[in-house]
Amino acid sequence: MTVLSVPRSSPAAAVDVVGALDLSSLPRVRAQIDEALVARPERLVVDLSACPFVDASALSMLLDAHRRARRAGGSLTLRGCSPRVLRLLALTGLRGVSHLAGPADGSCEGGVSGAAR
Repeated sequence: MTVLSVPRSSPAAAVDVVGALDLSSLPRVRAQIDEALVARPERLVVDLSACPFVDASALSMLLDAHRRARRAGGSLTLRGCSPRVLRLLALTGLRGVSHLAGPADGSCEGGVSGAAR
């Protein structure tokens, strides 16, 4: 896992998830999200373009990240969700909770990202 610092002046921060987001990868991704939220970015982008699978524990963590970002005055965007992940978000009612963006959306221009593997 590569961890890059998020500048405090940045309006956006990103966490790139590579591989399945499940119980085994959750601690690393959660640590990345925690680090990003410390900087209180206006927008936290979790890029799921390279994430083929999300399990229930990951959905819970993403919902928690959404709540924490909102309490800090920011927002959470899920970028590059696969059709499988979008379907899971829809089935669980979480699709409307966070902003969704396509992989080339530019929602995090100017932000610094750390890859969570």
